[in-house]
Amino acid sequence: MDQQSADVTTPVSGDVRSLESSLKALWERTRRAGDLIAELRGEKKMLLSRVEELESELDQVRRELAKKEQVMKRMATEAAEVSPARGTVFSNGERDSVVAKIKELLVKLESYL
Repeated sequence: MDQQSADVTTPVSGDVRSLESSLKALWERTRRAGDLIAELRGEKKMLLSRVEELESELDQVRRELAKKEQVMKRMATEAAEVSPARGTVFSNGERDSVVAKIKELLVKLESYL
């Protein structure tokens, strides 16, 4: 019987060692997973903060753009009101005749000089 009890204890201690090494490996993987989770949570917090910053900047740029568009519309309206009053709008034929008259005047001025 001594030999049977010795045979039984040897496989059991081998199983215990195998189980122990498996548990150690599992514990190590669990620890690494926990570390990774903590790292990812920190990164997520940082990224959410950056998103808030960028959204704030975007809102500011949109407000500035709206102001500039209003200024441009106002200037275009003012230019449209002033332009016909001054008579600076020419059709193609009128423009060509004005250019021809200016050239004639320049030729006359050059002849006097």
